[in-house]
Amino acid sequence: MKKIRCCFIKEQYFIDNSDFINMLDSGNVLKQSQRTHLCIELKIGKNKVYVPLRNNLGEPLRKFGKIGFSVPSEKRPKAGLDYRYSLIINDERYIEKQDEKKLPNAQYRIIEENIELIKREINEYVNKYVKVAKKNRHKIEPLFRVSSLVNFHKELEIDDEQTT
Repeated sequence: MKKIRCCFIKEQYFIDNSDFINMLDSGNVLKQSQRTHLCIELKIGKNKVYVPLRNNLGEPLRKFGKIGFSVPSEKRPKAGLDYRYSLIINDERYIEKQDEKKLPNAQYRIIEENIELIKREINEYVNKYVKVAKKNRHKIEPLFRVSSLVNFHKELEIDDEQTT
């Protein structure tokens, strides 16, 4: 079984990128930096993608598409990884690795058992976003309307002059 790695994104990242839109807990730097993000390094160019674990993901599959992966726990039955709010952070100084487990064992187990599926789904979500953004439809497609990926067009090699 593949070992997963959870982390926190340091407060300085949110301070340095306070202009980002469609972020979880927008404007609340302290809360943003305390949210657990799953560290999954995907081969999307040279980018590292960090996916937040939310207490209330709701239904991971909506009528307009898959937004995340359900990772329930006893205390948080609607928890899950939310692909829409993924962050691309290639600068390791913003990453604070967790030395000890912060999630219940049941949640770690669900993620570990499904890590390959989760990686495929995140990769698919990002690749779909890129296709839609290159057609300048990312602001109107329901699956991407609130996506934080709008902040990472440079990393995803999307020409913003075509998407404005």
